Parts: sequence; C-alpha cells; structure tokens
Amino acid sequence: MRGSLLRFPLFIIVILMLISGGWAALQRAGWSLPTFNTGLVGLHGPLMICGVFGTLISLERAVALFAIARTKGQWAFLAPLISGVGGTLMLVGVGLEVSKWCFVIASVVLIAIYLYTAITRHYWTMYGVIMTFGAGLWFAGNLLWATGQPIFVAVHLWIAFIVLTIVGERLELSRVTRLTRQSAYLLAGAVAVYVTGVLVAIFSLGTGIRIAGAGMVLMALWLLRYDVASKRLGAADLTRYIALCLFSGYIWLGIGGLIGIGFGAVYAGYQYDAFIHTLVVGFILSMVFGHAPMIFPALTGRHITYSPIMYLPLVILHFSLIIRLISDFSGSFEGRMTASLINAAAVILFLMAMGYGAVKSKSAERRPMSTA
Repeated sequence: MRGSLLRFPLFIIVILMLISGGWAALQRAGWSLPTFNTGLVGLHGPLMICGVFGTLISLERAVALFAIARTKGQWAFLAPLISGVGGTLMLVGVGLEVSKWCFVIASVVLIAIYLYTAITRHYWTMYGVIMTFGAGLWFAGNLLWATGQPIFVAVHLWIAFIVLTIVGERLELSRVTRLTRQSAYLLAGAVAVYVTGVLVAIFSLGTGIRIAGAGMVLMALWLLRYDVASKRLGAADLTRYIALCLFSGYIWLGIGGLIGIGFGAVYAGYQYDAFIHTLVVGFILSMVFGHAPMIFPALTGRHITYSPIMYLPLVILHFSLIIRLISDFSGSFEGRMTASLINAAAVILFLMAMGYGAVKSKSAERRPMSTA
C-alpha cells in the first residue's frame, strides 16, 4: 500500500464529511432541508468529531510519520483510512455498528503512530505524551460508544482528544521557544486536571465536568501566557492572522471551562449546546482556521497564499457563537437556528478562502519571474 497516495483522496473524504455534518447540524437546529440520510441528524456529533477530526488528525500524524520513516511508516495511513471508512459508512447510513468499531480500531492505530514516532526519534517529548493521552481518550470514548454508552458520555472524551491534540501541536509547532521547568510543570498540571475531570465524568458527569472545566481554564491561561501566538499579534499578514485565530480560540477554551464549572452535568438542551459549541466552534474551529494554512499544504501538496479575505470567516465564526450563547442562555430556539446558519456560512466561506489561497498560489507559481 502506497500510503502517501491516500493523502488527497482522504482529504476529499474529510471535506465531504464536514459539509454533510454541517448539513445535518442545520437540520438538528431546526432548519427544514432535503434529507439524504435521516439517521445522520442524530449522528451529527460523532460524524464531525470522529469522522472529520479523527480522520484529519490521523492523516496529519500519518503524513508526519511518513516524512521521518518513509516506507517504514506507510502503515500509519491505516488510521485515517479506517476512520474515513467509518465516517463514510455513517454518512451513507449503513453499518453504524461497523462504523463504531472502525473508530475504535483507528484510535488504536493512532496510539501506535505516536508510540512508533517516539521509538523512531529515540526520545519522548512533552507534546508527544500529551497527544498520546489524547489518542487514548479518543479510544476510550470510541470503546464506550461501541459498547452501548450514550453519546453524551463519550462526547467529552472525544472532545478531550481534539483539545489535547491541539495543545500538543501548539507545543510541537512552538518547540523553538524553550520552556522553563516552571512553565512545563504548570502545563503538565493543567493537563492532568483536565484529563482527571474527563475520566471522572465517565462515572460522575457533574463532578467530572466541573474538574475538566477547571482544567480548561488552566490550559487556556497557560496558552495565553506562554504560547508563541500571544507574542505575534503585532506581526503582519499571515502570521498575525494565525495568531489572532489561536488567541481567540484560547479565550473560548477558557469560557467553555467556566461554563463547565458553572453547570456541571449536562445531558441535552440549551446548556449542553452552549458548553459543547463553545469548545467545538469557539476553540476547535478557531484552531482549524489558524492551522489550516500550515496543515493543508502538507496534506494536499498545495501552498496557501495569504489574503485579508481570510479574516471574514473568522469574524463570522465568532459572531455566530456569540449569538448562539445569547440564544442558549435566553432559551431562544429561533436565535439558535440563526446562529447555526451563520456558523455554517463561516465554514463555507473558510473553505472558499482556502481554495482561493490555493488558486492564488498556483497562479503565482506559473507567473514568470521578473528580470529586474
């Protein structure tokens, strides 16, 4: 299997799942839209987190391992491939139980990727440990869901997988900034509080979410203080855009933690919606918007040229979340519907902005060099 050749097809599958998941989210919010799979509305969360983000993160780590191990690392593409199959089965409405176990297997392979990467490099890094813990929580959430536990139990483990992956990647991308022993201990403590809360939530949702919320606040404060993004807000062009995406995402992570501390156990309804979407939309999507110009080229082979138009979907994204939170805390169903539509528009505009950046890059490559 020539794993590297799977990069582009798997990336296309991720985009299709993202669009379909967004469509299902609009239906779940109350919009009357054509339906191609009635069961997908109730599976919006698993499709987005396990299908989209699980496949995307696995693909990113497989590409990274392939870069250092070459042919010996091609097996790593099994993780995004199996996760992509699980998401595709869910998308077309067949074999839900098979989909669940596909995600279980994919998470096991992802853990193996992190372990093999550490063995190949002959040392463990702090960011590697954090991301491995994240993959382990993805496995735990997938296993719970596959063995009959409800989504509202597994979802916190799934979100923790993405949160810890992002925290780990921020360390990895900022590794040129040497951490002091004190700052490293502070981060380790914040991550430990968060992981403890997520695990406790399996048995006691209220207590666990409040502990996890405290961990989120601590991680947000650490990132705002120590991450290199906070030092680049005054930079220009793409560097400032990325820094603003990350900085705003850290703020939403802290707000999500405060919501968790305040409400504790949430199973459904407005409070659940506010807590989940503050993390998924405010933190995770902000990170996606910011990391995309760096990650998309590695996955697609196409460079993304910066354009000020990138700010438009970012502003709309945050605007949609503000409306959503106001609607959730005021009990406005219509307001939440409006917010979901604006959120979907932000994601579509983001994909268009990335496409425009790719086309602009291609045009620049074809432009003849000046002889001046």
